[in-house]
Amino acid sequence: MEMTVRLPLLPPPRQLEFGPAGEIWMLDWDSALVLPANAADRLHFAARQLQAAVQEATGLPLPLRSAADPLDGTNCIALVLGMPPLPPFAGLPELGREGYVLHIRSDRAILAAVSEVGLSAGVQTFRQVVHVLGRQLPPLTIRDWPVLPHRGIMLDVSRGKVPTRETLFRLVDLLSSLKYNHFQFYIEHTFWSTHHPEIGSGSDPLTPDDILALDHYCRERHVEFVPNLQSFGHQRRLLSLPQYAHIDEVGWRWSLTPAREETYQLLDELYADFLPNFTSSWFNVDCDETWDLGTGQSKPLARELGKGRLYLRHILRLRDLAARYGRRIMIWADILLHYPELVAELPEDILLLDWHYEAQEQYPTAALLGSLGRAFWVCPGTSSWNTLFPRIANAIGNIRTFVRDGIAAGASGMLLTDWGDYGHYQALSLSLYPYAVGAAVAWSGPDVPQETLDAAFAVHLFRRPPGDASVQAIHALGSAVTAPTLGLPNRSNSALALFDEPLAGRLIDAVDPTALAQLHAAALAALEAWSALPEPRYRLDYTFAARLVAFAAEKLHASQELRRLLRQLPDPADPTARADGLTRLDAAVARLAAHRGRLASLSAEFEAGWLRHARRSEIHQTLDRFAALDRRYQAALDWLSAQRVRYAAGEPIDAECNSYATGGYRALWEEGFANILELARLVGVEELPPDIRHSLEHAGLLGGLSTT
Repeated sequence: MEMTVRLPLLPPPRQLEFGPAGEIWMLDWDSALVLPANAADRLHFAARQLQAAVQEATGLPLPLRSAADPLDGTNCIALVLGMPPLPPFAGLPELGREGYVLHIRSDRAILAAVSEVGLSAGVQTFRQVVHVLGRQLPPLTIRDWPVLPHRGIMLDVSRGKVPTRETLFRLVDLLSSLKYNHFQFYIEHTFWSTHHPEIGSGSDPLTPDDILALDHYCRERHVEFVPNLQSFGHQRRLLSLPQYAHIDEVGWRWSLTPAREETYQLLDELYADFLPNFTSSWFNVDCDETWDLGTGQSKPLARELGKGRLYLRHILRLRDLAARYGRRIMIWADILLHYPELVAELPEDILLLDWHYEAQEQYPTAALLGSLGRAFWVCPGTSSWNTLFPRIANAIGNIRTFVRDGIAAGASGMLLTDWGDYGHYQALSLSLYPYAVGAAVAWSGPDVPQETLDAAFAVHLFRRPPGDASVQAIHALGSAVTAPTLGLPNRSNSALALFDEPLAGRLIDAVDPTALAQLHAAALAALEAWSALPEPRYRLDYTFAARLVAFAAEKLHASQELRRLLRQLPDPADPTARADGLTRLDAAVARLAAHRGRLASLSAEFEAGWLRHARRSEIHQTLDRFAALDRRYQAALDWLSAQRVRYAAGEPIDAECNSYATGGYRALWEEGFANILELARLVGVEELPPDIRHSLEHAGLLGGLSTT
């Protein structure tokens, strides 16, 4: 708590001790920043980062110079590569290559590490120190090192949104400042391929030039930029193109068939275009959620080998292909965890990525992989997708507990995933808090105090004081979107409420009006708090998110009120009662029309916000949803107008909307469930993986489908 009050840092250092109270070293115009002459080139970038931070915080243009012995002098910040012969630095090598010691005394500061990576990590901490304390630096000693050697972020750029290069540079700056050292995209089709340009056409794909620029930018900041290209399932875009239909496993436009050599020829050509643009020796081939595996072209092979061994055979082919380009592969572990007896047959150089996105008391798969002696990372999520605002409490629990269990089982890394299901309609900046949690937990450990994290987040990311209402609003709105009847596994009905059918949506009867009222109140409180954020990008993104949540709550509440009114309208045969009913009906319909009237401006603001940070790419996925919702409002208003005519004439109305046709309107994950039902009809329910069958059963969607 002492550190929280006096010096909030993110991630919090493992050890921090203050020296005697009352002593201060004052940075001044004659202070300097000194580099060791024998390593000046290697440390130059980090030194310039520190120099810029000092100038921003104090106005001092701290001059940079090199010296044969940077410890020879006072009134300076000395960067040292190696272990200084001073007591505070004893045992520095034991802190590892990313460890560092920062020692501030009454006449100078010394930052030392055994590697450039460690020194860069120390510079990130020192930048935060001067941001908080300015030019008056108290005596202190920080000894710091990570609990996990690999700490990464994976950003989905294939569900509609490809960030601009400038946005990606800012993101890498943020990740580096938080001591992340690994970054990757999730790519299905959003990469421009020389051999197959049609795959990414129309999606504003990342180009080789983009990759090369970002790879260089990451390396300067000691962040490894790792290639990621989906190489089995999740191929809906690719397999929707006629020229690739012959390698579709079962005609569901999902998995590449492992039964044809053309699959591997295609992957080899894509790898040839993709991998040379990266300097990392790793390659994430993904291969998750292959729900149609062994159900079509490869069904004879699946009968001969078993689905698990068929999957394993594909992974081994990918390993060989990647090795041609000097890469080791990592894969998502979900499919192999169905066949743990086959995990031992994986070559040891394949890294398994164990993913779970819901907060749990424990994660048995981590213990299983550890017991099998596998190299693996834990992969929690930001809980930012399938919701209008992140499910913050779920993200905290997911990250803390999964990392805890991973460390206990021998995991060597954490890859925090940030997905964009159904169009990636959420702003990237809404993931800031989960990114901070991931950074703190993967560096400092799963028990970092919540108040420490909140204070540091407020100061360093929102640029607000500890305890500020802006951070409290993150927790409050993050809880409100998961209230009973709103919160669901892997999603929040807050998002579906925005696009739900206005007269016949399933949420009208499913969502508790009290939860809606609480959601609305939390959104308005957040709007007020976030309106004071000093950073324009965050202020605009967060206030729009709050207004969108408030609108969704108001919209669904108006639909609930209207449906309730239709069921409770007085007898139209009674002229007096009918007059009152018409007044109430007109008022409810007017509210519905007013909500429709706000759609155009919300859609326009959504578009402007998207284009501040991302290429236009596939924004139409979400803009089309706004347009489709507008058409549903028009249909609802037309139907209600006809019902009003009947009611005004003294005739009964269709109170249950049985005559109201929705035209098969679906939104967001309702579309996803419909796609999986298509697969079930195509191959039979018994061919679906057990977890998918369970998901459909839980949603009550298997009725009428054959299980034989």
